[in-house]
Amino acid sequence: MKANKTLFDGLRSQMYQQALMDYPNARDCDMQVMFRYLAPKSEEVILEAGAGSGYFSGAIADLLTSGKLIVSDPSIDQLEGIRKLKKSNIEILNEGADVISLPADCVDAVWSFGALHHCFDKTKALENFSRILKDKGRLVIADVWSSTKLADYFDRHVAEHCATGHEVAFWSDGFTTTLCKLNGFSKPEIYDLPLQWAFAKEADIGDFIYKFHAMTSTTPADCLQAAHELLGVYAQNDGSYRLNWPMKVFTATKLDPIRDA
Repeated sequence: MKANKTLFDGLRSQMYQQALMDYPNARDCDMQVMFRYLAPKSEEVILEAGAGSGYFSGAIADLLTSGKLIVSDPSIDQLEGIRKLKKSNIEILNEGADVISLPADCVDAVWSFGALHHCFDKTKALENFSRILKDKGRLVIADVWSSTKLADYFDRHVAEHCATGHEVAFWSDGFTTTLCKLNGFSKPEIYDLPLQWAFAKEADIGDFIYKFHAMTSTTPADCLQAAHELLGVYAQNDGSYRLNWPMKVFTATKLDPIRDA
């Protein structure tokens, strides 16, 4: 994430936030992933890495009634969306996961959704997460995996048309397992997330993707066509539409070096 410090500044950030404002319920299934796999407890201190403009941040902070949410992101422009939430239990850090400056043993959980494929130094990011997590603290990361339809979509369509390009490093089961082992975590539990984003009209899908990824060198109609061809778009009985958005999530626990030796 350090190498992409300004990736989500300026136009990219503006269009991304506009997409979320125009279609606030499209990603409800993503929020359910957070509730299920992170399951914040009221007293916890949680780091949200790559928090962006705060899609999950407000909901997490509301659950931490006696705890605190620390959000980090390398984009100042994106973090402005979180500042506007005006939550007293949110602390903001303008840092990427590979340079996080929090002290050791200070958080109960680390959460990230759809952000860390932008972090090229995942080894350093996992090292940082291990350092700042308390013993038995948990790591919950949902993202794009290599050799999947979503990765292919990003490589074929988003990389060509996104205003800032899309040079990234996707995850794999093997690399995830190795990273966890090398950085003092339990063997990760990896789960498929057959997510489907929801839209009232078919054309909304193209408009959302166009804005969400700042696809300024193409059109919403072309974005919709690519979604059909590379991901899958399905009409529902009620006249609404669903867009396939297949991801994975992994969970791991920081091991106690003495008890778990």
